[in-house]
Amino acid sequence: MKLNGCSILITGASSGIGAELARQLAERDCRLVLLARREHLLQDLVSQLPGGAARHKVIVCDVSEPAQVRAACQEIKSDARPLDGMILNAGVGGGFEAAAMDLNKMRYQFEVNFWGITGFIAELLPVLLERKKGFVAATSSLAAYRGMPRSAPYSASKAALDRLIESIRIDCWKAGVLITLISPGFIKTPMTDKNQFPMPMMMNVEPAARKIIKGLEKEKYHIRFPWFYVRLLQLVRLLPDSLYSRLMSFRKKLETESPQ
Repeated sequence: MKLNGCSILITGASSGIGAELARQLAERDCRLVLLARREHLLQDLVSQLPGGAARHKVIVCDVSEPAQVRAACQEIKSDARPLDGMILNAGVGGGFEAAAMDLNKMRYQFEVNFWGITGFIAELLPVLLERKKGFVAATSSLAAYRGMPRSAPYSASKAALDRLIESIRIDCWKAGVLITLISPGFIKTPMTDKNQFPMPMMMNVEPAARKIIKGLEKEKYHIRFPWFYVRLLQLVRLLPDSLYSRLMSFRKKLETESPQ
């Protein structure tokens, strides 16, 4: 599958991986529908892309608000040019303390990381299925592989997303639409810049976006990187629960005691 010249929706497009995907796809003569909360960042991005605002569309939308998602999808479906695919990339992180759970913050992470992706799939996947062509790519995380220290809502929301995409892929098997999951490790973005803990094997956003585009063109069902970190986590998944919990608890203790 070649992405050159395709019409593609990118959510979470105002910064990080989403913005870099927009830059690289625009260089491939794609027509982009760029969606995020921060209009000024979207407009700045579009002004830098080949074709500018005359070619690319901006939609301001908070994906944690179902009504806004539905309205955005209606606008997309009314466009004269149908979508060829969507990269559902919007996501949010945040700290977590088991002894002082903030349910509102936890719900917000699920609204963005899970429901904010599910809403677009529910509205727009039927359009692709009717045409029997296109792709749906959802950005998850390697943090979904196992529970991570101080990351319960983030790991849980991404794990839920993994199972959703896997199940939808089965339901849409041989229907002409590629359903793929994107699982990056630590990527240097404004979201990870806020983290106050070690982030091994950090990648810059430019090669990360290239890997995603290459994976989509190869029609991979799961795009995950960096490869060494993926292999390490695959081994970690095999550890007994007691050993894994003990190791992660020790890691958390080291992070807490080490100076930032």
